[in-house]
Amino acid sequence: MGTSKPGKKGPVSIRLQASTDELLELEQLIQPSDIDSSMLRDFRGAVDHIRTTVWAVQQWIELRDRGSDLYPTLPVLARERVRRTTQLSKDLDLDLQTAEISIETEGLGDQFKAVDGLHRRLAPLFKGKA
Repeated sequence: MGTSKPGKKGPVSIRLQASTDELLELEQLIQPSDIDSSMLRDFRGAVDHIRTTVWAVQQWIELRDRGSDLYPTLPVLARERVRRTTQLSKDLDLDLQTAEISIETEGLGDQFKAVDGLHRRLAPLFKGKA
């Protein structure tokens, strides 16, 4: 089932190939009646995130190999982090509404501190804006 190409086979290359093979196998197993929609939503988000990250890394490598400026890939990664954080925040909000998360949920305190710190840094950017 592999789609490998000849070339350098370091640890990352081997894991990428194994992950590609696993995803292709997983695609065959996914059936609409077997999976909770929130699981699919989380998986889709993770796949989308890795897809964007891999694209940005590929762009970085191609720009580096051509001796071009690498800066254009940095805003892409920042936009992806903002987009992904927004989606995760919405998912977390939904989980809180449906009581899937409570004060006993491991890591929730750290999440609160991180969101609070982010809010304090973002608030001045939006001061006076509706």
